[in-house]
Amino acid sequence: MNAALRLGAFLMRIRPAPLAALLKRLLRVERIEIVTPDGRFWVDPASYLGQELMRHQVYEPTMLGALKEYLRPGGVFVDLGANEGYFSVVGARLVGSQGRVLTIEPQRRLEPVLRRNFVLNRCDQVTLVTVAISDRPGSGRLNLTPSPNNGASGFLAPTRYPLFRQPVALATLTQVLGEAGIARCDMMKIDIEGWEYEAVLGSREVFTARRVRTLALELHPHLLALRGFDSGAITQFLAACGYHEVNSRGQTLFILD
Repeated sequence: MNAALRLGAFLMRIRPAPLAALLKRLLRVERIEIVTPDGRFWVDPASYLGQELMRHQVYEPTMLGALKEYLRPGGVFVDLGANEGYFSVVGARLVGSQGRVLTIEPQRRLEPVLRRNFVLNRCDQVTLVTVAISDRPGSGRLNLTPSPNNGASGFLAPTRYPLFRQPVALATLTQVLGEAGIARCDMMKIDIEGWEYEAVLGSREVFTARRVRTLALELHPHLLALRGFDSGAITQFLAACGYHEVNSRGQTLFILD
């Protein structure tokens, strides 16, 4: 694993990222399985997630700590913007076989990774939905960032160089929760690269009806501002619904009063 770690670190330093992705293919760098205290994962050693897990055996420790604090056996967790499923796996382990996890990730290239991570961890209680959440049903095109940082993919193009665009089905959060049969959840994580305005305010009834007890919301004020939106409108709406903002070990959460 040390050789894969070093090669991955070398490739991560190469710019622009598409060149790194090309070299990775030429060098036939493949995913490897690693074991961490929070599960087994099939990771790309030349990626931010892979490097963090291989070096430190943990990814985004503040979010991880929030899940461990607020999820209990038998609970329900919704992972919106799941990427490769790290937090879905952690959530599944925390809620146990009697709980439920709804994983929402629109990148088709990540579906095999997600499914393998779920199999590796025996996550039978996970439901995977491959749509993008917006404020209305329909279709769109997702900008796919190079594999070293696939978590930055979204409807906004974050790079100066052109990106491959994947057609994707759109659905509202209300619609997806209803189709999955989830009336309420103990915790929801939202990390969707500047589309949180549509996710939250496009499904107001989810929050006015207090269907989400704890919300871990990754706000992207700069990306929202580029689109003419104010992230304050989201936090003000949540406050009006009865949520109070807290800092839990460095992670911002919105918790029902």
